[in-house]
Amino acid sequence: GNVSLGIGLEHQSNGRSQLLSRSWNRVYTEFIFEKDDFIMALRPWYRLKEDEKLTPLATEGDDNPDIADYMGNFELTLGYHWNKFEFTAMARQNFSTNNGALQLDVTYPLWGRLLGYAQYFNGYGESLIDYDHRQQKIGLGIALTNYF
Repeated sequence: GNVSLGIGLEHQSNGRSQLLSRSWNRVYTEFIFEKDDFIMALRPWYRLKEDEKLTPLATEGDDNPDIADYMGNFELTLGYHWNKFEFTAMARQNFSTNNGALQLDVTYPLWGRLLGYAQYFNGYGESLIDYDHRQQKIGLGIALTNYF
């Protein structure tokens, strides 16, 4: 199998301002193991804290100081390629708040190189704007590439 290790700094933002602004910065390490048709990626992170906002409308300061309570401290992704199907499962968790998310994905052939895509999501952080609202969603669409 193949093993890789990566480190990085990530900024994620929804690009909105003031009361609708959501963003966070984090440093992470990523461990990836791949063998044959299986892949596993573990990505623990540490959220870089920002100064508190003086007022809710202030442009400087932390837009969402509790985001790690919902988005967790790590992400584990497992993937398996079987025949022409790819299955992936992603889990995030914060053990101190017991909040997290589970996402299941499958890609499948439709026509030529075009892939169908189905997704199930349950938990927190499906989007940044409502990271602190538990959601359950099912989605269908097309995929331009496979996961691996």
